[in-house]
Amino acid sequence: MSPRPRPSTPHAFTIDQARLHGLTDHCLYRTGLHTPFAGIRVAKFSRVSQAVLAQQLALRDPTLVISHQTAAQAWGIWLPTRMAQARLHLSRVRGAGGIPRFKGAEGHLISAGPEDLRSEQGVRLTSPAWTWTDLASQGLTLNELVAAGDALLQRDDGPPRLPELLGDNPLSTREEIREVLERRRGAPGIRMLRTAVELLRERVDSEPESRVRTGLVDAGWPEPEVNPVLVFEDGWTVTADLVYRPWRIVLQYEGRHHFSEENQYRRDMRRDRELARRGWATVRLDGDVFDSPSKWTAFLDQLAAEVERQTRLMSPTR
Repeated sequence: MSPRPRPSTPHAFTIDQARLHGLTDHCLYRTGLHTPFAGIRVAKFSRVSQAVLAQQLALRDPTLVISHQTAAQAWGIWLPTRMAQARLHLSRVRGAGGIPRFKGAEGHLISAGPEDLRSEQGVRLTSPAWTWTDLASQGLTLNELVAAGDALLQRDDGPPRLPELLGDNPLSTREEIREVLERRRGAPGIRMLRTAVELLRERVDSEPESRVRTGLVDAGWPEPEVNPVLVFEDGWTVTADLVYRPWRIVLQYEGRHHFSEENQYRRDMRRDRELARRGWATVRLDGDVFDSPSKWTAFLDQLAAEVERQTRLMSPTR
């Protein structure tokens, strides 16, 4: 007889889930697992996000609501890298019990109504719009808060969302966000939230795109268009990251996959050639531009030189 196959286990799970799948108490307490919270098991050496751990805790206690940075992580809201390992945040709605108390987690009591909560995969989270307003109390700068808000307004025909993220793009609308702000007049950081909501833009595909846009405005440049579809007289169309139409300049932020995937790299080169044939210039930049003020200044100098060049080429007296 062939040996009975051992049931496979996910990286994080509740004891109740494990027993339903046939794992014995011996398996649950074996050295290959550790216990981040009571009733939760995680495979050793596996990388489990705070959002996944929060979902497992919320499965055991229906009164819990995933909130703040942890909800933002679950929704795929863009957060600064320093918050990648932020403490796990769990809440209860006022009247449903006390502040959640878990070692290593931060608990809250919230006044969210039914319209401010979402049920996903058997657990409750604060809605994307409510989650965004909570982030103002968590030490984000204005531009970081704008990037987080841009994540809510991503276009539905943009890059696919990672499979582990909840929801679909767009996660919210500017009107929904404003409606939540109107009901949360006394929320921490409300002044910054009211400033930030006017700076949010639809169709932003990535957090770096948002950082470049707000960085340009802070540096005194006009605000570029975000992911417009450029339509040329010969019928060719292209979607560009950021565009300065008066100067016929496209700014393209290149993530790692643009250089590591050969087909993507070839498409980028073909796009740049086609734009050049039509009198447009492309300025490409990547994550290095954020490494230091000098690299950001070098990018601004490159952009200024390209504006000067394009202005000369477009001059009717040339």
